Amino acid sequence: MIIQEEVNLLISKNIRKLRIEGGESLQSLGELLGVSNQQISKMELGKTRIFAAQLAVLADYYKVDVSFFYI
Repeated sequence: MIIQEEVNLLISKNIRKLRIEGGESLQSLGELLGVSNQQISKMELGKTRIFAAQLAVLADYYKVDVSFFYI
């Protein structure tokens, strides 16, 4: 379970990093993914997981490979 939690936190950190560097709000990212800004906040804090399809949308939007979220 520890490794899974570490991976989830890494993904969360990288989502937040891209959002902030891209100048996006929680609201705009939520609209992109079809979820609330509260849900984005929970994703960034590692309180809820993101679906693989949502990671693919983010990777496409930010022009990064999906593997970016795991590095």
